[in-house]
Amino acid sequence: MTPARPGSPRQLPRGRHTLDAETVAAQQRARLHEAVVDLLAERGYGATTVKDLTNAAGISTITFYDLFDGKPELVLDACDAIIASACATLQARPVAGGELRDRLATVLTAVVETILARPDAARLVLVEVAAVGQLGLARRRSLTAGLHDLLRGAATVDGSPVMSDAALTVLAGGTLAVFDGHLRAGRLRPLRPAAAELAAWGAMYETSTPRPLPPPRAALVPPQPGGPPSPSPLPRGRHGLPPGYVRRHQRARILEAVLQVSAEHGFEAASVRELLVAAGVSTEAFYEHFASKEEAWAIAFDQAFVELFAAVWHAALAEADRTAKVTSGVDAALGLLSSDPGHARLLLADAPSAGRPGLPAIDDALRAFTRLATGATAGPGVPKLVPAAIVAGIVELLAGWVLDGRTGQLPELHAPLVEVILTPPLGLAAAGRAADAIPSAAEPATGRDDRRLLMDAFAQAVVRDGLAATRLPDVAQQAGVELDVANALFADELDAATQTLNAWAGQLVVIAAGAFLTAAGDPPLAAHRALEAALHHIARTPALSALVVTDEPGLVPAVSAMRTRYISLFFQLIAVQVPAADQRAGQPLATLEVVLDGVMAVLRRYAQQDRIAELPGELPTLGLQCLTPFFGADEARRVAGSPAAAR
Repeated sequence: MTPARPGSPRQLPRGRHTLDAETVAAQQRARLHEAVVDLLAERGYGATTVKDLTNAAGISTITFYDLFDGKPELVLDACDAIIASACATLQARPVAGGELRDRLATVLTAVVETILARPDAARLVLVEVAAVGQLGLARRRSLTAGLHDLLRGAATVDGSPVMSDAALTVLAGGTLAVFDGHLRAGRLRPLRPAAAELAAWGAMYETSTPRPLPPPRAALVPPQPGGPPSPSPLPRGRHGLPPGYVRRHQRARILEAVLQVSAEHGFEAASVRELLVAAGVSTEAFYEHFASKEEAWAIAFDQAFVELFAAVWHAALAEADRTAKVTSGVDAALGLLSSDPGHARLLLADAPSAGRPGLPAIDDALRAFTRLATGATAGPGVPKLVPAAIVAGIVELLAGWVLDGRTGQLPELHAPLVEVILTPPLGLAAAGRAADAIPSAAEPATGRDDRRLLMDAFAQAVVRDGLAATRLPDVAQQAGVELDVANALFADELDAATQTLNAWAGQLVVIAAGAFLTAAGDPPLAAHRALEAALHHIARTPALSALVVTDEPGLVPAVSAMRTRYISLFFQLIAVQVPAADQRAGQPLATLEVVLDGVMAVLRRYAQQDRIAELPGELPTLGLQCLTPFFGADEARRVAGSPAAAR
């Protein structure tokens, strides 16, 4: 623990003294505040116990519980005291004059000086408090709102704002993320230059006609903890369900429980027991799927992140110029998030509640999107920190909408986000024109995805009965889809099979290539992540995956064509990311074909045993087999055992 600071509360005198009870309690509370700041900076929330805190503060456990109900209440109380003190200091400063850039710089520099006065206290309110759960996340949100208000004061001239609310929110969220990154890395010296760069970025949004944010619609859905309801529990006792179905069902319930527990309790503060209760599974069943609750969280987070990143990257890849890439990427992101409230909440709002164990995965996700934003925002005079700050600021803006129950309205943020992203390279006027060219967001779709329902049902029928015995009208009836709709989607059974195979393979390529790009600077690790993402996609789509390796003679031509087309596409997408010096295969495309044939052989074996849901368990073995021909055995073993690969 760090030495006591000047002015720190002193130890009470031993024995009898004349201090009144209120003074004693105030001093004890202050010592606990100091202890929680120091210990959480050193160990983190999860590794700090009440006993550690009482020892550091020099008080008894009985006294602790006289003052606080538990560790979470102490952390929140300390956080409130720190924020109140900082706000009083910042609000008492004189109002700056001059240009917008100078006024913003005055605010941000004052924030930096407050951080530098007590870095560990700043870390508590920026990082550690989130592990408490929803109340901790609310404190972080209030911190962003407070900075937003200070910046809005600086961006108000003669009573009128000169920056949009979207730009102010993104600037506030991005600023705190930049400061948080320096704090966690122990880099305090760059904070003052960062404040100046952030002010220069913020000044780019100055306008006499700020774009308003869309107002809430009347029929808001209250924010729900977690995501959609978990699958219903399996029947008790002997039920005769196939083992593969039972395993898939249990795994799905556990991953849904991760969303629920993160939203309700904060994931680091929650116990495995709470996760088991939420999932409705036994301890034995849980540990058959995951080595720890942290692994379950990491897989749930990674699945949601990779799906979002792949959708954005794939949408942007299809466009030729910067503006089209940004508008398509924003459209894809908002559309996917609005259609999946549970994953949207995990990614945007609840992820920090995983505490320190979750930070590497969150940082990786932010870095991956920052790489996309770097190309979108590059331009003369754009500060280097802008891409990372824009990504973090957009997360803050979207998180606010999600927590306010406005997930279904996220597509309405198209124009504000496009303007925010394109302003640094193009200027506000050109960015505004690009944003205005986007059609108004339609009401969110409420219908089912009939094509997806039919594909899944069709794949199951073909695997079970064979292509010759499968009839599209029967499949449509089984899936609850009108026959007219089925006939409009598919010409016949072979067309349904071909479309199903191509849709599955296309999604697999996008997900794997997107995962590869999250670590493109380290090709062996990137390849390991691509394989991991592919295996999880296969496990999540068992019926479609089984169709790919079926021995059905009528599908051989379609499977062969699919294999050739999508192996070539995947190779084209990643080949430019791997320098020739970093891989050993003399004929990389031919080697890739052989490697993937090996993966398909393993998939076929798992499909025959109805164990596709367990395929991700083969990652260590398949990782060595797939990566060694390209990068050598040493590199394959390195990434297979690294924390970044195993997260």
